[in-house]
Amino acid sequence: MAAATALSTAVSGATYATAAPAAPASGLQAQFAAAAEEFKVPESILLAVSYQQTRWESHQGRPSTTGNYNVMGLTQVDLAAVAAAQAAAEPEVDQRGEGTPSASARAVPAPAAPVDSPALHTLDAAAGLIGRPAAELRESTLQSIRGGAALLAEQQRRAKAPQSGDPAAWYGAVVGFSNGGSAEQGSTEGREFADRVFGTLGAGATRTTTDGQRLTLAPDPTAAAHSPAVDRGVGRPGQQPSAQDAPSGSLAAPAAPSAAPPAAPSATPSATAADPIECPSTLSCDFRPAAYAQNSADVNDFGNYSIANRSGAEIDYIVIHDTEGGYAGSLATFQNPATLASAHYLLRSSDGLVTQMVANKNVAWHAGNKTLNMHSVGIEHEGFALNGASWYSEQLYQSSATLSRYLADRFGIPLDREHIIGHDEVPGPIQSSVNGMHWDPGTFWDWNHYMDLVGGSPAPDQGFVVGGRITIRPPFSDAYRPVINNVPAQPANFVYLYSSPGGPLIGNGTQNASDWTDKAVAGGSYVVADIQGPWTAIWYNGQKAWFWNEGSSAVADNRPGQFVVTPRAGLGSIAVYGRSYPEYSAFPAAGVPAPDPNIVALNYTLPAGQRYVPASTTPVAGDFYYAPTVNGSAANDRTWVTGSTVRYYPIRYNHRLAYVSADDVDLVPTSTDTLTGGQRVQLLAQTTVGPVNAGANYTRGVWEKYHGIPSVGGATDPGQSFALLYMGSQLHAVTVANGHVYTSDRNLSTGVWTPWYDLQVPGLAGPLSAGVTEVSVAATGSTMHVVVVAGGRLLEATADYAAGRWNQWGDISGVLGLPTGALNRIAASANGNVMHINGVGTDGRIHVADADYNRGVWAYGDITSAVGPLSGTVTGLATVAVGSKQQLLVLVDGKVKQAIADYAAGSWSGWGDISAITGQTTPLTKLSVTYTGNSLRLFGVGGGRILNANGDYAAGTWSGWMDTQAPGAAGPIPQVNTVAVAGV
Repeated sequence: MAAATALSTAVSGATYATAAPAAPASGLQAQFAAAAEEFKVPESILLAVSYQQTRWESHQGRPSTTGNYNVMGLTQVDLAAVAAAQAAAEPEVDQRGEGTPSASARAVPAPAAPVDSPALHTLDAAAGLIGRPAAELRESTLQSIRGGAALLAEQQRRAKAPQSGDPAAWYGAVVGFSNGGSAEQGSTEGREFADRVFGTLGAGATRTTTDGQRLTLAPDPTAAAHSPAVDRGVGRPGQQPSAQDAPSGSLAAPAAPSAAPPAAPSATPSATAADPIECPSTLSCDFRPAAYAQNSADVNDFGNYSIANRSGAEIDYIVIHDTEGGYAGSLATFQNPATLASAHYLLRSSDGLVTQMVANKNVAWHAGNKTLNMHSVGIEHEGFALNGASWYSEQLYQSSATLSRYLADRFGIPLDREHIIGHDEVPGPIQSSVNGMHWDPGTFWDWNHYMDLVGGSPAPDQGFVVGGRITIRPPFSDAYRPVINNVPAQPANFVYLYSSPGGPLIGNGTQNASDWTDKAVAGGSYVVADIQGPWTAIWYNGQKAWFWNEGSSAVADNRPGQFVVTPRAGLGSIAVYGRSYPEYSAFPAAGVPAPDPNIVALNYTLPAGQRYVPASTTPVAGDFYYAPTVNGSAANDRTWVTGSTVRYYPIRYNHRLAYVSADDVDLVPTSTDTLTGGQRVQLLAQTTVGPVNAGANYTRGVWEKYHGIPSVGGATDPGQSFALLYMGSQLHAVTVANGHVYTSDRNLSTGVWTPWYDLQVPGLAGPLSAGVTEVSVAATGSTMHVVVVAGGRLLEATADYAAGRWNQWGDISGVLGLPTGALNRIAASANGNVMHINGVGTDGRIHVADADYNRGVWAYGDITSAVGPLSGTVTGLATVAVGSKQQLLVLVDGKVKQAIADYAAGSWSGWGDISAITGQTTPLTKLSVTYTGNSLRLFGVGGGRILNANGDYAAGTWSGWMDTQAPGAAGPIPQVNTVAVAGV
């Protein structure tokens, strides 16, 4: 701890409080205010520094991968423990990924020792400043904030700057906070961090932490505009940091060459002399070249990357890694050619500095898979092998996401998690390599946050459907803390996968953090294989893999025009590959030797009927980059071998990517569109906790999962009923609340509902003098008819969508000469320009009113004598018109009866017993009906659940009743009281 001691000695002359305040403030916002007052640091500076360190997260006192603790991200790194962990860990060796026995034959170089710096011991320095034990600063948010404030105040004192109330005057102190005072405040080190702090200061921030605390930092554009960040032009278009701006004195010396290095051949390329820094202008970047040198007299024995001339056409992926030796130690490792590993970029945790080590045109050896190396850019993130490390610094996320977006824009890389992947998602190139692949960045890398920063997060969609696509996205918060062996409960980026709902983990998996086999990681996209209640199954690793999904562990992805791969018709299980090499004949055609083995399958299969998400809907040609020597002296050295007959689809196969032969699969559209196209229905039901909506597409055989929608006025009426109507691309719903009629529309292209609005206002249908007790809805052409019973009178208002206006309430009872209270239940339907209103009178008899809008006439009659009397109490009424016929259905003592009006023939049928035909056993309390294709679709509430039966009039058959809340349908919901349905 020599560095920490030196820093503590340097600040020993400071006079700060040495004990906690007598009455500690409660809540983070109050603790920031109290510490700012105690140490005379602007509260906004303190909040902005913490936000850029941890986003105000305490992480329950656990360390980050770079030894940061608590809300202020103060550092405490035990370098002896790090060195011991490094020595015990699997070495970072031979990431060429060629899968040959000779690849692992050489001796492994010892890892570079971590390099000490005051920046690694700011927690101990802060503890000394405030006179509190270091453990308190790790575990107490209050002491962490006090320690951070004391460090900032000390940096301000050391700069002989006043403790000003102007935040802009604290820029140098923020730089010193980042680098631990190890460099001059005017140097580059720490400046990127300070720039981001002042960017946050200018923009402001509001966030709820994972443990539920809401904090706010008000924007202060004036202070930000007067900081040195602006004076030196940070963020101005076209500004590019140069290699000469690199931090000085903070890097380890390059590793010594191997024991007997040969003289470098004259033809050996310099590899880095003319390579520009490839970095966005808004980041601080430098170039520190990885080693490119021989390890022996053999020109085939060299490290740490391959000279190439890649362009955007060859670069398809970004691979995220983390190191275990700190920034300086990792850089030294990559500068030792015996390591046989490199990456294109290395990021420093304290301030987000981006160091490029390999030009993007060259092939870095980082992924352990030659195919992925050939087609990716590798980004290493600083970390230490710390016991209990479970999070990454915000500076790593910020710089890395900015860099990834720059690379994606430059090379045309899609912003999704099939192209921006972790090292843990890289497949083993051959079977013997599978178990030895790395699992960084691990279970605690916040992919949700990272992809939000990149701009590639999926937009939530409506409905999980079998055959549809979903993206795994558990909340990275205290709301989701899966059990992980030997790790305290904390947020994680995956869902566990089970062999059956409630069964064991798939493949004898474990709850170890390093066991990737039974985990689907955030951002990964899969095809839904089945749904059973709150459980969702995906196709994964050749089987159904189930995860608990109550709507928060994944998001549906029902965008149109998506495709998945499935084994070609007539094939059984097909082979799965870990790399995409070309056919053998491509190698002699290019004048280079073929690798042995060349095309070799993994011990996996993709069985017939299963479907997987491809990373690209265009198959890629098999290829191989031949570059065996350090100086390009082999025949046809540095040649890209591209096949002409073997093509592959990269797919999301399990936790990792994989490849399948394009000749073995068909590319088929996803079964995701429940809302538009085909025979479909929409349901709206009232449960004991509020309204829910779902849909079924009978043409595609898929269900949209039940999901809640807002209640009218935010209050839930358990008995509230609805009426639904399809018109064009809109679904219209009407309901009664507090005696008023409300309506809401659902856009079936986007799945979005509008807020409920009251029709009984001027400019719409207008006010009514009595409360509404019944409502129904029908359509003729472009006109929607809202029919109600209010004060015992039958009334109608219409919305003319062609003219864009509402016509106010008209008294149908008056037109028909009906006495007040004549009808107490109504149901409306329409065919052509004729609307039919069916009603149950106070006398218990069935009545029908018909409006012919072509002729402008109404007719009314009692049809009981035509259809026959009903024995029992009518408790429900539903109707739908199809062609020249009207289907009338009633509930009598919980049973369904049906009568049909044939308007062409001018006759009614008698009552048919649908309950008997369908084998109904559960009495129904509510009933709704619609018609799609050739089928009558009945939906009723029985036993608090929504049941469905279908009559196929083309086949002359009826189905039995099915539970829409059963596995594979719309999913579980609370007890249901009412239901409405519309179909098309």
